Amino acid sequence: MEKVIYGLAADFEAVHWNRKGENVEYFHVEPSTVQYAENVAFTLEHKPKQTITTTKNEENGQLIIVQKGPLLLFKFIPTTKDGERIYRYVKQRKLRQCSYIFRKLASLRDVRTEGKASWAIDPGETIMINHGAVYEICLTNTPRDKNTFVTTDANHPLLKSIEWKTNVELAATDYWKEEVKLAELDEQLERLERDLARSHRKTKKLLKKRGILI
Repeated sequence: MEKVIYGLAADFEAVHWNRKGENVEYFHVEPSTVQYAENVAFTLEHKPKQTITTTKNEENGQLIIVQKGPLLLFKFIPTTKDGERIYRYVKQRKLRQCSYIFRKLASLRDVRTEGKASWAIDPGETIMINHGAVYEICLTNTPRDKNTFVTTDANHPLLKSIEWKTNVELAATDYWKEEVKLAELDEQLERLERDLARSHRKTKKLLKKRGILI
């Protein structure tokens, strides 16, 4: 039996929300304008250090990306022991859901939907349509969208009509490369803060020992 992970990473039309001060801003993504970075990463918990594979380098397997209407689906075919380890996690239900990371390039107010939903939202609350590029898909048990899923079952009802061949153009800016660089910078800053704290403790201890600091 082929070892494969399948997943539904997003329904772009699903409406989510963020709090903006005292008000709530609702938002969804316009499926027809979604772009895909030239290199899309597949990770654990959105962590660059836990990158499973990428579409460009296929470090631990092949990542196939399919957009069907508003749905973002994927298929991961592991080619290494590390890739097969992730497969086992999904098969054993240690990993059950997934998510995606999206670089927002534009955000427009969805006045039409606001009008239709005026009975459900308070004055001052808005609904926005986001436009942008997907550059990461991740496995997680804490997604924003609880309707996502991952499975090893090729006969899952929601997957029956999917032709598993990447049908999106991987051509947008390599935002994943930027993400990795930012993660490296954060790690360097954390190390620097730890080193400074350690140095401060040593200096304080030395001054106390010499009776300079009480």
